[in-house]
Amino acid sequence: MNQACGGFTVVEVVLAMAVTALAAAAAVTAWGGLEGLRLTRAAAVAESHLRAARLRALSARERLDVTVSGTIVETRRKVDGFLVARTDLAEVAMGGADSVALRPATLRFNARGHGAAGSLYLYRDERGIRLISNFLGRVRREKVSR
Repeated sequence: MNQACGGFTVVEVVLAMAVTALAAAAAVTAWGGLEGLRLTRAAAVAESHLRAARLRALSARERLDVTVSGTIVETRRKVDGFLVARTDLAEVAMGGADSVALRPATLRFNARGHGAAGSLYLYRDERGIRLISNFLGRVRREKVSR
């Protein structure tokens, strides 16, 4: 008679390997989605920065300029250059954007809340989001590629 030996059957080993493979595939997929989520979060923060600049110009009845330096978005008063707000888009959402561009170089909002038309581009790896500000100061998003 054969006595039972300790250990695992082939079926149990194959089943354990299949479960491990599924978990690894899910982790890789989630990691790619996390990168996109970080960029989306940085775009939401930049969008709220632009909207806050417009509302500040409207409520204080003053002209404001929005500029970009590296990944930092700044809002300054037109009259004296006083810094009203600053946001580093690389720090939000654990490294939200690795490159930011503004075209034209300055977005301006007047005392009525109207602004110069322009676009703020945020990139992370090959993904990108463009925030478009029209002459009324309204902001909308669209996806772009580098």
